[in-house]
Amino acid sequence: MSNLFLLIGVIWCTLLAISAFLVIFIAPIDIVIFNNRLDLYITSILQATIAITIVLILIVFLNYLKKLYIQKKLNI
Repeated sequence: MSNLFLLIGVIWCTLLAISAFLVIFIAPIDIVIFNNRLDLYITSILQATIAITIVLILIVFLNYLKKLYIQKKLNI
């Protein structure tokens, strides 16, 4: 049972870290990196692409964690 709580804790920490990264670094990317020189549409496309990529990586990572947990529980 403690392994399940550890898995849930790791998942929550990962979600919080990814959310914080998106809010802190990706949202103001036009100000920080491009100094407000890019068009709003280009900036939005870049932000959406980065966010979608990060979410896809997160899905793959969480699926990997789930498989590890199931293999450990079933002793495969």
